[in-house]
Amino acid sequence: MGPFFFRYALQPGPLTVIGLSALASLLISGLNLVSLAMLVGAMALVTRYNLLVIETLARGRLTAPPLGEALDGRSAPMFLKVIAMMLVAGFVGYKLIPLGERTLQLYSIALSLLAPAAMIVLAVEGSLRAAINPLKLFYFTVVIGWPYWLLWLATGAVSSAPGYLILAIGDELPRWAILPAIAASTGYFYIVTSAMMGYICLTRQKQLGITPDMEDDSELMDEGEFERARTLAETHILLSEGDYQGARQALVQTLRRYSEDPALNERYYRLLLAQHDTGALRELAPHLLEKFVRQDRAYKAAELYIATDPPPVIDNSRLRHALAEALYRQQKFRAAARLLNNLHRDDPGYGNLDAAYLLLARVYVDGFNREDMAQKLLTFIRKHFPDSKLRDEITTLQGILAH
Repeated sequence: MGPFFFRYALQPGPLTVIGLSALASLLISGLNLVSLAMLVGAMALVTRYNLLVIETLARGRLTAPPLGEALDGRSAPMFLKVIAMMLVAGFVGYKLIPLGERTLQLYSIALSLLAPAAMIVLAVEGSLRAAINPLKLFYFTVVIGWPYWLLWLATGAVSSAPGYLILAIGDELPRWAILPAIAASTGYFYIVTSAMMGYICLTRQKQLGITPDMEDDSELMDEGEFERARTLAETHILLSEGDYQGARQALVQTLRRYSEDPALNERYYRLLLAQHDTGALRELAPHLLEKFVRQDRAYKAAELYIATDPPPVIDNSRLRHALAEALYRQQKFRAAARLLNNLHRDDPGYGNLDAAYLLLARVYVDGFNREDMAQKLLTFIRKHFPDSKLRDEITTLQGILAH
């Protein structure tokens, strides 16, 4: 997900916040009252926006919020809560001084480890009491599991990036540009870390009890449509984490209720391909491909059939014919021929055998330049289906081959 996080901070909303941070740093001329007010205001806005990023991503919105959403009157209260968190942490540390240096070291390590959890809880719940409750924060880390410690490492590394960046380019910048460069780079990388925090909540949305956001048009969804869309989003997240089994369970559970949903069936088929589950594909592929054909999505069935290695064995003559027709349109001639060859032996009573063999004749002509095989097939059709409705097409193809 790394590229997603770094691109996230390049959307219009984050770029506006970054630009305002740089502009504010440029306008701050000293430690006078106006400059201090601008500094506090800019910090409050940036803090509110970063918390908003965590909150919206945790609720399932993958696009960054516009700046206007941060101007909701909560910038000052949320900024004060962050300040209060720091003061509480400092006060507890002060009270631990009599217990010795080792205790203070352990406390500082605990603060460092729980800092991302505290910011996430504050963003999602908006409660200072919850954000400074050690039991709440410990529970949060347990629910997230090992990805939390990966998050801690990643956010620590990304947060240090502005310092290294300024060290690298500081000498090349004019003096007036140093403060804006620091403000812009700090703003960018803090939004990246906020996106990481929000996304990790999204991956454990149900366990954390976070209510997903519903877009305006989602409110018009019926229950089934919403459940199917949610399952697709959940499996996308699980697959991006490499949790194939969890994604499979989520899909199977929803498919039990909505067995004909095309998107769910396609995601399930592609999951079987990704897992290289040849046993399940051998058993389920014909059934799933038939669903697509029944839904007038033979082109999708052909695409999935080609992606399956080894190709699934298909006994249904109608399905073989429909797949071969779609494959012929996609110029997958070898696969189409494999499906239609010897169809008269496998299913002598197939009602559309004349159409299937006329298609096979076209496959031989267009795909392999085997006019001889095409002629034999056309002769076979004329002999066994003298009253075929395809007489005109057969005659036309025979005339082309004759010339």
